[in-house]
Amino acid sequence: MQLVLGEPPGGLRQPVLLAGFGGWGDAGSAASIALRHLLGDPAPPASAMLDPSACYDFTVARPLSTRSSDGRRWSLEYPKVAFYPVPLPSAQRDLLILIGPEPHFRWPELAPAIINYARAAGVQSMLTLGAYVGPVTHHVAPVVRRTLDAGLSKRLRDLELHDTDYEGPTAFVTALLHAAAAGGMSAVSLWVATPPYLQAGNPVAALALLEATNRVTQLPVEVDRLRDVADTFLHDVEAALEEHPELAEQLKEMLEEEQDEDQDDEESFETRGRAHWRGPDPDRPPPDAPPGLPTGKALVEAVEKYLQQRKDDDDDPPTTSAGPAV
Repeated sequence: MQLVLGEPPGGLRQPVLLAGFGGWGDAGSAASIALRHLLGDPAPPASAMLDPSACYDFTVARPLSTRSSDGRRWSLEYPKVAFYPVPLPSAQRDLLILIGPEPHFRWPELAPAIINYARAAGVQSMLTLGAYVGPVTHHVAPVVRRTLDAGLSKRLRDLELHDTDYEGPTAFVTALLHAAAAGGMSAVSLWVATPPYLQAGNPVAALALLEATNRVTQLPVEVDRLRDVADTFLHDVEAALEEHPELAEQLKEMLEEEQDEDQDDEESFETRGRAHWRGPDPDRPPPDAPPGLPTGKALVEAVEKYLQQRKDDDDDPPTTSAGPAV
């Protein structure tokens, strides 16, 4: 069975593969927002896609039934992971972007198939992007990394990108990282921490991922438009909390308690380095396109929900938390 449907794009100059997948390893849709920002609107045509029937349980990631604008035609669109070639005329290398909902099935086969297709397109290096829920506020978005290449690890350390020693359940990007290493391809995973109380689209975390990507690849990736969106997002969050100071105070107290607990733990969050994994729900339908910016009301409701959940958690026996899913 052919897992990658389509031919490698021609004309790309030593492209870097950037990959990210919606769902369990994409808290706040940060990776999806970052990659879709690079694709632009409208996105370029896809050069290939993974066979959806090999990837998904369609009762979890359901196909979409849509009607044409004139009302005459119906179409059925299956969830897909697709490759998009993105030329960078002002650079010496181009991009090949891989994005879609995280596959449910056949990771040991899909990951090498992706690497083989990328090699056929001229790819020599890969970055995967992901996001996790950590004890951080909406003001910061620390990025951690992992690579299986010792030489590359030293270079990343020189770029002040901290490694993570997390062990535990992981995401498809990690399977892709190992497949790249097995195939002799240089590869890095970048993960950003997102606040537990804001899990709608988080452009601040997406911007942090792209800025780290720029540092690693040295490619002229445009981020000004996304920075404007992130600034608007922060302004909306602050405005919502100013209107409800009692929520802001409760939130501040809980986060301070959480960070104090982490400082007493040997596997704690360290100086913009590590954080604890607390979701998202691995059984939810994985989002492909990121949602829009939340309204002030939605932000307040999200904070209230988080505070209530923390209160409920405090009444339950403690559980062991882990780090980013890399």
